[in-house]
Amino acid sequence: MLPCRALSLLRYCALRYGLFAAGWILAAVSAWAQGAGEMQEYQKKAEFINSFTRFVDWPARKFAQPDAPFVIGIYGTDNISGLLQESIQNRPIKGRQVVIKHLLIKEELRSCHVLFISRSERDRLGPILGEVRRENVLTMGECDNFCAAGGIVNFVTTGGQVHFQINNPVAARERLIISSKLEQLAVPWNQGINVVPVNNMKLGEPPR
Repeated sequence: MLPCRALSLLRYCALRYGLFAAGWILAAVSAWAQGAGEMQEYQKKAEFINSFTRFVDWPARKFAQPDAPFVIGIYGTDNISGLLQESIQNRPIKGRQVVIKHLLIKEELRSCHVLFISRSERDRLGPILGEVRRENVLTMGECDNFCAAGGIVNFVTTGGQVHFQINNPVAARERLIISSKLEQLAVPWNQGINVVPVNNMKLGEPPR
C-alpha cells in the first residue's frame, strides 16, 4: 500500500488536474458560445444589408457606366464579407452585378454604393466618413456613435437582438432615397432602444 502522504499527494494532483480540465472545458465552451453568437450577429447584419439595398435608391450619377457593378465595401476588421456573399448568392442588386470588397485604403471608399464600417474603426469615424461625404454612399456601421459622427445606418445589438438606426438628414444630403417602410422600423438614433427588434421584422418587397 502507498504511504498516506503519497496517497494524499495523488489525490491532490488528481483534484488539481480535474479542476484545471474543468476550467479549460468551461473556457472552451464559453469561447465557442461567444463565437457562435458573433457569427449569428454578423449573419443577421449581412442579411439585412442585402435586404436594405432593395429599399434604397441611389442617384443615377453614382453609376458611371450602364454596366457598372453595385459595390459593397467593408472597411476595418472584416467579419461579414463571406456572410454577405452567402446572403446575396450572386443575385443582382438594382439589376447589376454585385462586387464585395474588403477595402484597405480610404481612397477606395468613394467607389462604393454601400460601405460597412467595422466597429474596429470607432475612433477614426470622422476621417472615414469625411472621405465619402457627398459621394452618394450608403454608410453602415455598428458603433453607438456612428450616426452622431455622420453615418447613415447603424446596427445596434442588445440582448442578442439586432436593431437599426437611420440618420435621415445625412441620407438626404447624400441624395439617397430611403423607403418609408425602413424609416418606420428604425430606432431613433438619439433615443434609447425600446422597439421591436430587427430580427422579428419582415421587410417583404419594396414599394413600387
